[in-house]
Amino acid sequence: MNSETKAFLQRRFGDYYRKASVGLPPQFKKREWAFVLFDASYPKLVMRRHKAFSSQKEVRAYMGAVAPAHVYHSTACYAYPSATRMQDKKWEGADIIFDLDADKLLTKSMPSYAGILQEVKDETTKLLDFLMNDFGLDENDFSIVFSGGRGYHVHLRENKLATLGSHERREIVNYLTGTGLEAEYLLKRSSTTAMPGDTSCWEIRIRAWIDKYFKRIGGLDAKIAINELAPVKSIGKRRAKEIVNALSQDASIQPLVESKLIPLNAWKSIIREAISHLKVRIDVPVTADIKRLIRLPTSLHGGSGLRVTPLTLDGFRRFTPLNDAVVFGDNSVSVSILAPATTEIMGETIKVDQSTTELPEHTAVYLMARGLAEYESRRLKSD
Repeated sequence: MNSETKAFLQRRFGDYYRKASVGLPPQFKKREWAFVLFDASYPKLVMRRHKAFSSQKEVRAYMGAVAPAHVYHSTACYAYPSATRMQDKKWEGADIIFDLDADKLLTKSMPSYAGILQEVKDETTKLLDFLMNDFGLDENDFSIVFSGGRGYHVHLRENKLATLGSHERREIVNYLTGTGLEAEYLLKRSSTTAMPGDTSCWEIRIRAWIDKYFKRIGGLDAKIAINELAPVKSIGKRRAKEIVNALSQDASIQPLVESKLIPLNAWKSIIREAISHLKVRIDVPVTADIKRLIRLPTSLHGGSGLRVTPLTLDGFRRFTPLNDAVVFGDNSVSVSILAPATTEIMGETIKVDQSTTELPEHTAVYLMARGLAEYESRRLKSD
């Protein structure tokens, strides 16, 4: 990224920080702050750490003056947050953070950016369902934040949870990810059927998933259904035909259980598949870490130009990042495109080739922050 592009981004980020109402985390005076600047190192994430603030006015003045590319605060509260050695900060407790990011989710070919964001949103919805139904939390117990990049952060700030250590936080992670949840154990808990019982939240979830699975199979064309069931361990084509025929009579799972059509090894395989679909794919080290840095809600993401957006539960359900997290307008900006690219923003799909062109500022900022374009100062139209 050339110096003119950095200067342009810094100027526009600075305009945002001088005008916007930047939010602060609870007990912000006890938190360490860290910044990545539009300096010679950018776009590398070189942190300026161990900063502390004593007032909201001081935070806003600093951010307006330096116009950072990225802004972070500690999930932990410290007695001395500006101390340069971690052992001197005197840890007092930390939020529990769940980080859901596309890098941890996508195992197939990468879809479009909008597709990536939808996949991560779906995974975040799974997490929220666990928090509310299995942990008994309500929407006032957590906050949801779009990261400004390719994911979401969910913050728990319950005082009674703040002093949990890494080991206890890892147990929470293990529950959400289904770690240690074995099909054999679940089957042993059921004394009457070759299926998990319904005495725990996970067992209820698995039974519901399997019920939907067979209802879906029962609704398929017979040939397609047989081809889908046959590869399941210990089923094969002949048994798959018998199962599909049974489903055509009754699509519920209970007759299948009673008929013994499905062998025990097949049930185990189906249960493992259920766990794989139901578990939440969170960034495990983030949740277990009691001294983590996390993006400041309401700041800008220096790799996209999008706003790190705090959301209510209802707001999250309606949230469309490539519309609702955009802060820059549609004034024309001239850029040099470094490689052909396609971007979806503000309801439009914009395709650009390797050339110099004029784009709406929100698209130009996104492409520059992503390293896909350079600023062309001589052709900038005045605001």
